[in-house]
Amino acid sequence: MNKKAHFAWISPLILVVIFLGWALLSRFEGVATIHYQFEAPKHSEHHLTLTIPLGDYREYKQRPRPSYESGLSKNEIAARVLAKYTAMATDPGDDAIIYSLVRQLEDEARAGDLDELDKVRFVLKFVQSLTYTADNATTPGYLEYPRYPVETLFEQGGDCEDTSILLAAILTEMGYDVAIIFFEGFDHMGLGIHVSSEEKMYGNSWIYQDGRRYWYLDTSGKQSIGWSPKPYDTTPAYLLPVGG
Repeated sequence: MNKKAHFAWISPLILVVIFLGWALLSRFEGVATIHYQFEAPKHSEHHLTLTIPLGDYREYKQRPRPSYESGLSKNEIAARVLAKYTAMATDPGDDAIIYSLVRQLEDEARAGDLDELDKVRFVLKFVQSLTYTADNATTPGYLEYPRYPVETLFEQGGDCEDTSILLAAILTEMGYDVAIIFFEGFDHMGLGIHVSSEEKMYGNSWIYQDGRRYWYLDTSGKQSIGWSPKPYDTTPAYLLPVGG
């Protein structure tokens, strides 16, 4: 075999080895360390650090996105969207990441001697500190591109449904009763929290079919717990508890 023939045979083999090595490396190449800084009640500054495996992030990015289906009534559309989004909030694949975040938030809340409602305010401030990014700006070709919690945490931003799904994941892990709220015009989404009847609450709330009242949490704005931005404060909404 002459040198040219030998080279012609071995070159494709080298390329295959390089490709396989790259594929394995891309799956197990490590983690991203992400730092978050935000101000919470009483204007105190907080810092959190989260490590996210790059393989996990890529796996979520490759998942198909829930989409609005045509030919359905508004009630059917709302029911299906809410079911899909609550499933995204409770997806078990990111439990370790959400738990790590919750543990840090709980530690910070405990250090600040926060009561239950102040702890919710604290967590809400963390989510509100993430950058608002519209889907058509970050994912061209998509009018709606809901993100899993890992994606929103990795990218440190998202729009109203992304931050609602993320906050739902966090507060559900903390043991709170929350519901995703989908407004009638299908142009906005938020989260609601059910609190003890002993708590004095003010603002905007919506009632689920079993009688539970959910107070609004503005995940993509700056409103405090219980208050919704206009015009959604007077807009009918569909809601679905995340834990059922």
